[in-house]
Amino acid sequence: MAQTIIRIKTGLMKEYYRDFSKYAKGRLPEKKVAWVTAFTPVEILEALGISYYYPESYAAVIAASEKEQELLEESDRNGLCSDCCSYSGCFNGCLDLEEGPRGVPPKPDVLIATNNQCNTLPVWWNVLASRYKVPLIVLDYPGEASDTKASLEYVTLQHKELISRMEELSGNRLDLSKLEELTENSRRSVEAWNKVISYLPVKDIKATTLFDDINFLITARCRPETAELYEMMAEETEKLDAADKEKIPLFWLGYPLWYHNDRYLSECLSDFRIAGANYITWWSLDYSGDDVFERLYNAYDRTFLNLKQSSRDRRLSELIKASGAAGAVVLHNKSCKCDFVSARNVALPQVELDIDMIDRRYLDVERAKERIALLKETVCTG
Repeated sequence: MAQTIIRIKTGLMKEYYRDFSKYAKGRLPEKKVAWVTAFTPVEILEALGISYYYPESYAAVIAASEKEQELLEESDRNGLCSDCCSYSGCFNGCLDLEEGPRGVPPKPDVLIATNNQCNTLPVWWNVLASRYKVPLIVLDYPGEASDTKASLEYVTLQHKELISRMEELSGNRLDLSKLEELTENSRRSVEAWNKVISYLPVKDIKATTLFDDINFLITARCRPETAELYEMMAEETEKLDAADKEKIPLFWLGYPLWYHNDRYLSECLSDFRIAGANYITWWSLDYSGDDVFERLYNAYDRTFLNLKQSSRDRRLSELIKASGAAGAVVLHNKSCKCDFVSARNVALPQVELDIDMIDRRYLDVERAKERIALLKETVCTG
């Protein structure tokens, strides 16, 4: 039977949620289980037959299912206050109540956190480690500001130590050729995804599609089906009608709003079209290198939030210019103030909104409409 986009998506989702409690019917997972942060080198886990789950991603699913408020409140009652990252509050509330739209992920045998994204995550993973009494591994990625040769050696030692510990956990031995194959799958997935999102400035694409479909690059980037999915999507996207030139091109700077049906403030943007967004580029990891360990190093040490500020500014400037945006909506996220960036080096009218990607209580639609109306006036009279 020929593969289709829908069939591949369904298969990937079914596989990912197979062992969640709603479907597991009390059976223990066949594989060892790791809970991981978003930029963990999961190619290593996949090569060793270890299942891995992303609490952050599941929090987004919970919010998209309109279930987040009860869970945030439960988490707050149990000591993880609402000022904390709402990803953590939403997910921990799911654990406290033992319920979620797809159940609860199987309990972890190991927790793996990284510091190449957000400094909150290792702290959150410590909370989880205390809860489940399982080992916590924190991978330290020095980032772009460090000496490349020294940091390559340092990160490679950590990756090899991770392999050793995961071999012990799983009872399996790493096949280096398998790791190379999986890393190539990830590179191919990124390449195809970059092709898909390159059409956003010029084709009639609803940003919702990209905000949702990047999920597969997060949760299944080293699966061959993911690369095939995005290659098929790129072919279909190329056939779409051209973007509506009557609408003002806008750059969405920050997270999607997971609780919103469209993942962005579509009710405030009828005169605009989303022509670019930095979130959809965050998992466009660079898997270049002479061997598999150098490729893993480049991918996970040089994530966007692990770059020097000057490099972040330059990359963001390039993205905005490529989008052709005439203005930007900049989200000052309650949960991620340390990640807040504005288009500082681009002469672009911007509106800043105080908001949160999970907790809808921080959304003031009327205030947003007022500010976006000012942005439209500035763009149209500038």
